[in-house]
Amino acid sequence: MLISLTFPPGVRAPLSTDNDNNHSGLIVVITSFFLVLILASLFARIFSSYRKRMIQRDDYMFAVLVLVAFIQASIVLVQVHYGWGTRFASVLGRNRDRMLKTGYTADILSIAVLGFSKVATCLFYESLFHQMQRRFIRAILTASMIWIVLSILLLAIRCGSHPWNDISDRCSGLFPRWQAITALDVVIEVLLAIYSTYAIHNVQIPFRKKIMVLSALECRIILIPLAAIRLYYINTQLTSSHPPLLGAYATTATEIYLSLSVVCQITSSFKFIVAVYEDKDGVSYTDGSSRSMYKLSKNPVSTDTSSSANKIRSYISGGGGDRDRLVDYESFHASVVDPRAERRGLRILRSVELSMQDEGIELVESGMARGAVL
Repeated sequence: MLISLTFPPGVRAPLSTDNDNNHSGLIVVITSFFLVLILASLFARIFSSYRKRMIQRDDYMFAVLVLVAFIQASIVLVQVHYGWGTRFASVLGRNRDRMLKTGYTADILSIAVLGFSKVATCLFYESLFHQMQRRFIRAILTASMIWIVLSILLLAIRCGSHPWNDISDRCSGLFPRWQAITALDVVIEVLLAIYSTYAIHNVQIPFRKKIMVLSALECRIILIPLAAIRLYYINTQLTSSHPPLLGAYATTATEIYLSLSVVCQITSSFKFIVAVYEDKDGVSYTDGSSRSMYKLSKNPVSTDTSSSANKIRSYISGGGGDRDRLVDYESFHASVVDPRAERRGLRILRSVELSMQDEGIELVESGMARGAVL
């Protein structure tokens, strides 16, 4: 039974709805939420970079990712404006062509967003675990770049001379291409999960913190079932007699997929992760292979900072004033690595830079002066 909705004078119908004949409202809500998550992720990374007083390569890649994701979401909203999410017969001829072209562009940009997310993750892992299996993570980085190029080509080149018109199963090779894109996507995500697990396993930190860091880094694992869900709804769209109508579900699944791929990038700004590998004084991972630090001392120095032996202080009194200069070597001795433990795995190494300057010293006390003469 059809129900006719009437509105009072001066009240217009909503811009989008969600019913059996129109799913544009669902796309608008999810895509708008996607835009909010993009902005929230951007502010989180900016705040993290401001607190760290440093910008790394993955931060630049994240900026590119946010820009492309914002453009992709905006194009999806334009696609809805031209009629995507409704029955094909209700879309006017001129808007139909615009709808298909914007949808074609949104599909290609969605691949770029997913690919840039993988590249940013690889760059983050490479800086986080820069001494572990660099060939492995660089191989994943190379595979991600190749995946971006191949996937864009597979989607851009379709059956006809007007590829944006191929949104149904009349282009028989389109769904196998989506299957290949999704399969490679899942393989790369699995490799990223394996690498992060292996790297955290070899870092010597408390087990509880290790679980916390691993859980944050492995949040990308949720992208694997989302990739399968998106593929399912793409198949539903291609086999449907109303591709723009049921294509709304494929678009919605894609936007959720993209939003989480962007949100996963802010794990590097979590305090309990940043504290593990860097702080304002420059903390990084080391495998203990460098002997240059403990060559400064003939005997191994204990790393127990509570010991008074590690608190070496030198006071120099300048003549003609009460100014005291303090040189604190406590943090220096706390950073020296015990040679006996160099093969136990990765450790936190604090790099301390000391500078010494020659300075004339005047002995004030007469007793000290007589002793110096003798």
